[in-house]
Amino acid sequence: MDSPLPDKIPRLQQAISVLWPSFAVAIVATGVFFSAFHPRDLVPFNLDIDVSPLAAYSIGFFLFWILGILSSCGTMYFIISNRRVLSKQQN
Repeated sequence: MDSPLPDKIPRLQQAISVLWPSFAVAIVATGVFFSAFHPRDLVPFNLDIDVSPLAAYSIGFFLFWILGILSSCGTMYFIISNRRVLSKQQN
């Protein structure tokens, strides 16, 4: 039985398949999160932190993007390792 997955996925394709979905998820997550919370409400213990709302939105976006990247990397890892296990079982 032939598998549609090649034995080796090019690195650029791996990077794009990780970064693009995580970018899209970060856009949605940032919009949803900051629709519910204003950046000044997120400062713990009423500390006086001089960060503009735009900087807080940017930091939040990049944190959501990193979280999405980690999730997508985990998915890619399991896809590739599962492919290796299946190919060893077929031989």
